[in-house]
Amino acid sequence: MAKKCDNTSTGILVRNGTKILLIERKQYNFGFALPAGHGDGDSPLVCAKKELGEEVGLTMLKGEIVLSMALPNPCNREGGTHHDWSVVEAVKWEGDVNIHQPDDEAKSYLWADERMISDIAKRLEDFASLIGTGLVPENLPQIVKATNENPAWKQSPGLEPPMYFLFKALKLI
Repeated sequence: MAKKCDNTSTGILVRNGTKILLIERKQYNFGFALPAGHGDGDSPLVCAKKELGEEVGLTMLKGEIVLSMALPNPCNREGGTHHDWSVVEAVKWEGDVNIHQPDDEAKSYLWADERMISDIAKRLEDFASLIGTGLVPENLPQIVKATNENPAWKQSPGLEPPMYFLFKALKLI
């Protein structure tokens, strides 16, 4: 039985100079994304600290909520039809990225500069165009479904669909 979704998610923005940390998810929801996870009853700051450790092995010493946004993105949990997103910037963090954690949710990671982020976002824009869907929040359910079913996307993904709108709001793209 699938876990029940509390319809909250937190993404963690980690900067290293002018670059930001992105992970490539190796399971639903395929694509490049900030480290992120469901709130499961935790506050965004507690969730951010937990997810950053679980997904990439970093320790957040200080975090600040930099964005709150509701998106109609589905997940594979029971009742996961939408999410109230928080993005926490890890203002102070320590450690070395280690994606080989017990949960093993990430396939790879990269420190992405502005050009790389733009290129990864363009892959999603091109994919949405290819499937004849406008890249607008209302179409997230259809886009998420398509990216999770398309073998070519899984092989060479772009930006995870909900991240596109978070990145736009954060002025990262």
